[in-house]
Amino acid sequence: MDFIKHRLREQLVVNDIYTCFYFEQSNREQYVAESHDFWEIVYVDKGEVNANTGSGYYRLNQGNILVHSPNEFHQLESAGSKAPNLFIVTFRCDDEAMAFFDENKLFRIGQAEHAALARLMKEGLDAFGLNQYPIVPRPEAAFAAEQLFKLYLEQLLILIIRNKRPTGQQAEQLMSTTAENQSAHLGKRIIAYLEQNLSAKITLDGLSAQFNMSRTQLNILFKRTVGTGIIAYLNRLKIERAKAYIREEIYNLTEISNLLGYSSVHYFSRHFKQSVGMTPSEYARTIKARNEL
Repeated sequence: MDFIKHRLREQLVVNDIYTCFYFEQSNREQYVAESHDFWEIVYVDKGEVNANTGSGYYRLNQGNILVHSPNEFHQLESAGSKAPNLFIVTFRCDDEAMAFFDENKLFRIGQAEHAALARLMKEGLDAFGLNQYPIVPRPEAAFAAEQLFKLYLEQLLILIIRNKRPTGQQAEQLMSTTAENQSAHLGKRIIAYLEQNLSAKITLDGLSAQFNMSRTQLNILFKRTVGTGIIAYLNRLKIERAKAYIREEIYNLTEISNLLGYSSVHYFSRHFKQSVGMTPSEYARTIKARNEL
């Protein structure tokens, strides 16, 4: 029997990568205007920022992605309020499918795109270390880290195009199972609760009562959706909020400690150093020195 093969089509292929950055900026950051002959995506992981581009003026909030076409003038501008964390990737892709992004620029990502972004950032950190220019592959990177980075970037772009240009399928057909959606909804509710109550003493027992669910079940469902336990996520959330407060220079360290529910500024400083690798004061000096360059 002769087997007939089908060569798989690749409608969107990333050819090269130029930069892969994760920036933790202050809310008074000065940005340089630029243009270049390759693509750029800007993802706002935290906070907010403005973008002045050849195609228009955009306000980017947490969860937004902005895509710059080759040779398009663009400049980020401080929004003057919430300090932003930005994930920026520049790359070359010569496929016709990318013409979609010449007309469509700003996107609010959904659950599927967010998952692809999380994997993309993780592989970028493993493959290149992030914030390296020119990019130098890490010799200790996991097997095929660069290839997975490429695949996750292509996946992200494909998902954005699919979700903005439906093919007649009902939205329900594109979603995951009902149970997974319920877990995702619960995860969002828990995250919203954590964000609104950072100054309180949050425990699994308290959350169990709040959401009318056993501690074990609550933590399992949250970890299935978010990828980490609730308390680990809470600690990470506090550190990210602390870093934003420090960059915004509105509160002193004692006030930040109180706002985030720490029992003392000493405990806050110790927890911060364990997570970031430097004390809050050292982090503030690093941000200040970078802004003065």
